[in-house]
Amino acid sequence: MISINRQNMYGKTYNDVRCLSTDPKPTDKIKNGSTLIEIDTGRKYLFDGSTSSWVEINQSAAISANGVSF
Repeated sequence: MISINRQNMYGKTYNDVRCLSTDPKPTDKIKNGSTLIEIDTGRKYLFDGSTSSWVEINQSAAISANGVSF
């Protein structure tokens, strides 16, 4: 099951996506810099709007993008 919520930060709207690792990752109408977490694996991703793809975030790195920290 995929859950997509809209978050407003700094006057912009982003998507906050939660899904299982087996779910297809949505790319349609997803905003650049949006976040995705696989709830069964804990893997975290940021959406790259220029390539329309989800990029996995290194779990040992502290990252902050568009006001969202991981």
